[in-house]
Amino acid sequence: MKTKFHFAGIILLVQFILILNGFSANPDTGGVPTVTEARTFKSCLLPAPKNGGFQMDGYCIWCSSVVKVGDTYNMFASRWPAKYGLNGWLNYSECVRATSKDLLGPYTFQEVVLQKRAGHWDAPRVHNVKVVQIGSQYVIFYISTANSTGYAFADSVTGPWTRSDQAVMKFSNPAPFVRPDLSIYCFGRLKDKDQVNRGVAATAPNFKGPYTMVDSGANLLPGGYELEDPTIWWANNQYNVLMTDWKGKATGTVKAGVQYFSKDGIQYQLMSHDPVFTKTVTYDDHTTETFARRERPQVYTNEKGEVIALFTACLPKNGPSRVVVQPVDHYYPGN
Repeated sequence: MKTKFHFAGIILLVQFILILNGFSANPDTGGVPTVTEARTFKSCLLPAPKNGGFQMDGYCIWCSSVVKVGDTYNMFASRWPAKYGLNGWLNYSECVRATSKDLLGPYTFQEVVLQKRAGHWDAPRVHNVKVVQIGSQYVIFYISTANSTGYAFADSVTGPWTRSDQAVMKFSNPAPFVRPDLSIYCFGRLKDKDQVNRGVAATAPNFKGPYTMVDSGANLLPGGYELEDPTIWWANNQYNVLMTDWKGKATGTVKAGVQYFSKDGIQYQLMSHDPVFTKTVTYDDHTTETFARRERPQVYTNEKGEVIALFTACLPKNGPSRVVVQPVDHYYPGN
């Protein structure tokens, strides 16, 4: 009898140790321990609403980001006339605002927010718009020429907007993160003299600056990997960055979604070589669509730091680009 109890105790102890190390007893296999599959960003992606997101007849829509005010989601995005094609952003991109009561949309156009200004640093265009709330104010970070990022701010999400007198960061694709003390950590892309798209970051005591490059502007991505279009959020006591994989060096797929994390904002690690997303989107009516281009990822998180939506700019094989919103099943990153 003592031998049976002793043996049973050993089994329980082994099962407990296995559970602590990521194993669980699977009743479908007669209780044989199996490895518990980790929840990845990719595994948490859910079908996108077929009629969600944001699109406008006669316009290309790109570069979206969302801030919630009251019960309304305000999307700030770049747009330009579709008649100029995708490269129309070079001369005609402007910032617009659209709203929805549902995070997933559909979003309805409300107004033009910012346009290019002759004689100023943003004379060529307004592009790569990213909105954040900082204290009681709203700030839109945006680019004009390559490697030039500035901002506009307002006390209300409807403006009026005051713009920076000059660019404050010498890189593109700004992904701003507002720290608890309202200082700024901004990840971005810097195309250097060797045409390498470095992953860089800058910090500032407040959104107006001055901005200081992290690690003197060195590529913060491991292995010489390159990027485009980062989006950033804080969870699991770390910076988490999702971006497109420029040249496919990390995932093997050009411009697939790729994810990195960093505990200190200086040294980043690759989360996985497996693409987070590709050009194909699955809809809630069980259909799929493969786009000619799918870029500009932007995440929306809840108060727990869980990602609950992924926004991407999508160019169909026929027709102008639009923003597709894909729900995410409360993804929380590991390390």
